Amino acid sequence: MPPSPPPGPAPLTPALQKLLYDGYQHQLRGQYEEAARHYRKILRSAPDQMDVVHLLGIVRARQSRENEAIELYKKVLARRPDDAKAWHNLSLAYGALGKSEDSLAAMERAFDLDPGLPLAANLLLPPRRAIWDWRGHDRLFDLLKHGTPDPNVPALPFVTLYVDDPALHLATARRKVLEEKIPARPRVFDHSARRTASGPIRIAYLSADFRTHATTFLISKLLAGHDRTRFEVTAISVSFNDDSPQRQSIVAAVDHFLDREKATPAAIAEEVAGLGIDVFVDLMGHTSGECLGAFAERPAPVQVNFLGYPGTSGAPFIDYVIADPVVLPFSDAAFFTEKIVHLPECYQPNDPDLPVGERPTRAECGLPEDAFVFCAFNSAWKLDPEVFSAYARILKAVPGSVLWVLQSRDNSADNLRREARARGLDPDRLVFAPMIALKDHFARLPLADLFLDTFPYTAHTTASDMLRMGLPMVTRTGRSFASRVAASIMAQMDIADCVTTDVDSFVDKAVALANDPAALADARARLAAARATSPLFDIDRFARHIERAYETMVERFRAGLPPEAFAVEPLPRG
Repeated sequence: MPPSPPPGPAPLTPALQKLLYDGYQHQLRGQYEEAARHYRKILRSAPDQMDVVHLLGIVRARQSRENEAIELYKKVLARRPDDAKAWHNLSLAYGALGKSEDSLAAMERAFDLDPGLPLAANLLLPPRRAIWDWRGHDRLFDLLKHGTPDPNVPALPFVTLYVDDPALHLATARRKVLEEKIPARPRVFDHSARRTASGPIRIAYLSADFRTHATTFLISKLLAGHDRTRFEVTAISVSFNDDSPQRQSIVAAVDHFLDREKATPAAIAEEVAGLGIDVFVDLMGHTSGECLGAFAERPAPVQVNFLGYPGTSGAPFIDYVIADPVVLPFSDAAFFTEKIVHLPECYQPNDPDLPVGERPTRAECGLPEDAFVFCAFNSAWKLDPEVFSAYARILKAVPGSVLWVLQSRDNSADNLRREARARGLDPDRLVFAPMIALKDHFARLPLADLFLDTFPYTAHTTASDMLRMGLPMVTRTGRSFASRVAASIMAQMDIADCVTTDVDSFVDKAVALANDPAALADARARLAAARATSPLFDIDRFARHIERAYETMVERFRAGLPPEAFAVEPLPRG
């Protein structure tokens, strides 16, 4: 016979029930030490009361005594290993201590036991998607969508970009800003001197990505190309110095480079105000390492959301978002707290002169010589089950074709092979490409025949990389900024006919191109012809356009006018 389960705890006496009630009331009022005193008193008389142990753990976590909380949660789980809430709270305590692997493992267990835990999406979706682990994906997506208004679920705006819903993006961003970025007692900076200032407009760009990062590859030539008779340029770095050539390119491109990795947002704001900055540009939004709090007290009279985050900041202290008519039409203004500014072509700057290495052979990249090669080099987290199912349909319709995928994690390939097998696709038709230096990455791109985009977070820098190297691509657009970036880039390179609007047309377009060598050759020819003349790679033209945007913003401020949406007129071509 199986062993009998251990007996449950004896019922609490009336006196201990009164202690529990009083302790919980103290906990609800935030009187944590008093609550802990009541719980400890109960446990001296009834040490097997795991509910009370759990409550004491929660109180210790609220007091930032996570190590004590962890031991208490472990005590509960030793007696009740299937207690989803205890695993959930253990995960949060580990996370507060920066023990991400332990936190993730505990949340995995909690979600397995209770798929309705609202915080599971925040903690599990990003790491799972990074390795193509789509277990429970639909349920996690539901939790993500429904967790936005829940005050017990921290707002993670970036994660909501996985969903093509600009209203969700706005709601989550607003919550994040209201809960974390608005100072209780904001300072008031005096900008009156900048209303009558003469000389160059002072611009400051803030980023945590002034290092080996896509943002730096995009923007360094823009910073260097600003007209120094009209603009004075400062870069503020809020992350580590990787001592890379890319970092040095930013340092060399600006008039003033401020390394403020250790500075608080309040200290950065003080410095920006002291420098008399006219236009303070956030290149981060709600991305990793962001410092949106530096903008919260309005240290500059004009504050701008640009490039780093394809969505609204949700912040009342950011005046403008720089976009273009494709990624963010004026008709979508209701989903942005900023006023929309249209650059006339594409909002994305590009360095036209990035170096390209020596082209390898297909054999050297593990590709079959005679196969049609579909390329899918977006970051792993952009790919979801629906998009991969579309890829599988495409490969099945093009016999002998392979899918060339960028692998960034050692443990991810087996997951994608499993997903291929589940869709009736031979896993051997997947070829995994390692991460390599950018110049060598560029050199291998022409070995592919057609790039397949993701949805709803489409290729951004990756799209300009593909087109730069003459590789045609197919994308799909939706309702959100992030879903339209590739379409905007493609319009500048004369292949807008490869932009689709639903999954079936995406599949059909990719299959048609793969089965029509003449049509694919035409797309390549159009890319080759556009490469030399496209505004996408005319960084001087881009600089003049964005400078005109900054000037209009400053003119409105100096005239005492509020921020307003506007479009920059294009410069004459030729």
